[in-house]
Amino acid sequence: MQIGSAEKTQAQQLEDEICAMCPKLTYSQRLTGFISCWAGGYLISFCSTLSLLNRSPQGLRNFSALYVIGNLTAICATGFLIGPRRQCNKMFHKTRRVACVMYLSLLLTVLVLAVTEQPVGLVILFWCAQFVAATWYAASYIPYGRKMLVGFFKNCCGRGE
Repeated sequence: MQIGSAEKTQAQQLEDEICAMCPKLTYSQRLTGFISCWAGGYLISFCSTLSLLNRSPQGLRNFSALYVIGNLTAICATGFLIGPRRQCNKMFHKTRRVACVMYLSLLLTVLVLAVTEQPVGLVILFWCAQFVAATWYAASYIPYGRKMLVGFFKNCCGRGE
């Protein structure tokens, strides 16, 4: 029992240190931070599409890198509203833990592939996988969202009744 309590104490200390890095914010400051991060993230993602006007492999790499940076910025926005600890708890809840890890892993993989100038086909393949993972992850926040997605794809593939 003492080992469990020692582990809990270490975990609590780490949590307290992380929380000390995030000062208490007023509601107005939280809302401003959320709107700024959310809008900035989606603006970066939207502007990444301008990179596609450059119909070259470099344009696609720029798109992928900016798109990922925009998504990561937008994800951080929620931390302003509910706090980083609660956001992490929600993201890594048992019902969406695997989807979250896949989504974040694929985001980072796409970023690394784009920045290190790997073959364009590989970047596209992982970007598509990341998009699917993001959709599955987002559906976990909607009641019956995943069931609706499965039903939609069954109907699209002609397997629905």
